[in-house]
Amino acid sequence: MKDGLRVMDSDLHVFEMEDVYETYFTGPHRDQRPRYLGWSPADMPHWDVQGRMIPPWATSEAVIGPQKFLHARTDALYKPVLQRGYDAQSTLDAMDREGIDVSVVYRTFAHMVVSIDDLEPAYATACCAAFNDWLAVYCARDPARLRPAAIVSLHDAELAAAEARRAVDEKGHVAVVVLPMPCNGRYVHAREYDVLWAEIVRLGVPLVFHGTSGGAGADYASNRFRGLPNFRTLNHASAFPMELMLAMGAMLVGGVLERFPDLRVGFLEGNCGWLPWWLARLDDQWRKYGGGESVKLSALPSEYFTRQCFIATDADEDLLTVVVDRFGDDNIVMSVDYPHADGPFPNGVKTFLELPGIGRASKEKIMWDNCRRLYGFDTDPAG
Repeated sequence: MKDGLRVMDSDLHVFEMEDVYETYFTGPHRDQRPRYLGWSPADMPHWDVQGRMIPPWATSEAVIGPQKFLHARTDALYKPVLQRGYDAQSTLDAMDREGIDVSVVYRTFAHMVVSIDDLEPAYATACCAAFNDWLAVYCARDPARLRPAAIVSLHDAELAAAEARRAVDEKGHVAVVVLPMPCNGRYVHAREYDVLWAEIVRLGVPLVFHGTSGGAGADYASNRFRGLPNFRTLNHASAFPMELMLAMGAMLVGGVLERFPDLRVGFLEGNCGWLPWWLARLDDQWRKYGGGESVKLSALPSEYFTRQCFIATDADEDLLTVVVDRFGDDNIVMSVDYPHADGPFPNGVKTFLELPGIGRASKEKIMWDNCRRLYGFDTDPAG
């Protein structure tokens, strides 16, 4: 609790280490499991995935310099956490320091591992299952405060649906998280994925789109900057919001929410300041072209968003006021993005509460009530 208000972080992170795949990767592909390469020159863990490095730029000079510049201001802050291996107790300690009551816990690197387009689908699913099992154990340290979010890969929709079912029903995960970019040229509004969306609806958990700056897929927004000046800044600035915008457009205009009116969808860690313009653009274009499209919609894209979707604001996002003014405060959640060095920890919640132009009641909704609705927590998630 912070200043008398309950706080739920919609998207706190772990830093995965060696034991994710060494301990939890099982099945016929175990001898090909991702191989942990230690702490990279870019100041983060990295892996060998069937001969390919993840993150793809982990040893790139174009990233090493900017990462060291970023981390210089937080090295002392995170050194004790690193020494503890970013364990669950260090996360709980960080939550106490911020005043966070409950966190839904997300991957940092595990989705990068399965962003490679040509992975064999069963292998990609085994990678996801290993992380999901590891994260369930991690969150068991305090299951009332740490709520795990499962990942699936989009290489095969049937396998993804089966892993979503296993993770939620057997391991207690509270969301199913996918990458927003295409996989093998297939995008999220392809009919092949309906089996996954149907299973997520049946499970009663949200579908969440969450990007990464370490995507290795062929059709990935920021890879066009590889080898060009100032790659890291352009990569990190563009990958998260741009991929979310396109995934949102596909879900709204592509008819997915028309077919699945009970599907709750979150779009996290890509800012929210662009939302009013993007929804206005989608509405405008649908009015002009929609009558001739093959898939019919019964509502405007913005209406589907208001009915079924949530978007995350960063704790220090000044443009949140624009979104609240245009759409109200019912569809917004918040994260301080611990333990990423570009976030405002240990003052994230304080920073959010001090944002001008937004009332205390709205901030309370964004920090607690909306997050409960996104994740379908019918009772107090903190017990």
